[in-house]
Amino acid sequence: MKITKKMVKIAGAAVAAAAAVWIAAVLLLRIDSQEARNIALECSGGGEVISQEISSEGLWNEYSFVIQNGNTWYDIEITGFGRVEELESGQGGFWKD
Repeated sequence: MKITKKMVKIAGAAVAAAAAVWIAAVLLLRIDSQEARNIALECSGGGEVISQEISSEGLWNEYSFVIQNGNTWYDIEITGFGRVEELESGQGGFWKD
């Protein structure tokens, strides 16, 4: 089977188009720190944000929040697309490292 220059160009264009669509989807679907904070506060039923950490994972960020709501603390991790990845909670006092 002989591969022609035209077929190589078509394959290259298809790969480039797929990459462009993927990058556009990442940029459109990712959330910012305020949206992540709102999700975390919703998960905890409100409260005070005690600490917030943002880590960069390629084209998007991941967010971690510690929230104190009354006598309960929440440690919440949220992906760059707004999905709650981890949620821990405990009673009494402030959350400790």
